[in-house]
Amino acid sequence: MKKGKKLLLIIITFFLVFNSSSIYAKKFQDTKGHWANSYIDKLSDAGIMAGYDGNKFKPDTYISRAEFYAVVNQMAGLKKTYTVTFSDVQTSDWFYNDVAKGIKAGYIVPTTGKLNPNNPITREEVTSILGYMYKVNPDESVLKQFKDQSSISTANRGYTGALVKLKIVNGYEDGTFRPKSGMTRGEIAKTISLLIDEYGLPGERVVVDSKIKFGDRSLYN
Repeated sequence: MKKGKKLLLIIITFFLVFNSSSIYAKKFQDTKGHWANSYIDKLSDAGIMAGYDGNKFKPDTYISRAEFYAVVNQMAGLKKTYTVTFSDVQTSDWFYNDVAKGIKAGYIVPTTGKLNPNNPITREEVTSILGYMYKVNPDESVLKQFKDQSSISTANRGYTGALVKLKIVNGYEDGTFRPKSGMTRGEIAKTISLLIDEYGLPGERVVVDSKIKFGDRSLYN
């Protein structure tokens, strides 16, 4: 009986060790030695961020709106969708369901006009979406430290300030925040890793259909 249990333990241990490599994401050709390598590996291993064909992650490439939405949806495990009415998002697009989930979750506002899904998502859009998903308390007060704080959109100021205060994001050495600039995939990996380390994964958010906002058609550039 004891021998049988010992043998079973050996088999289980062997199975776990032998298969442990399968739970880790492959290493990317273009992230070795990169400053964001550890953050990228962490999110890749967790299945939150994926790479491209050719085993590349492209850490210094700006992440697009659609790509960022996919990351957020994966983090929060979003499932519910809402009909997409953006003129430049078609049902055949790979990101259609991700946009539909973002609308239903309430972080894509407005929901009409042009989304420009392949354009780089801006720093203020990223902070606003993450602040919303993590339900942080909006706080504009810390934004006064930035020379360009007046260029941060009114709708994004509260959550952007909150993430600055929580030290999830920061500004640049020249005293600016650059809210309209894009964020690289490496920068996104770091930002999300810091949030997960401190607060875990965000919960699912759902907005009832009657409360979904259509908003200003000209918001997305």
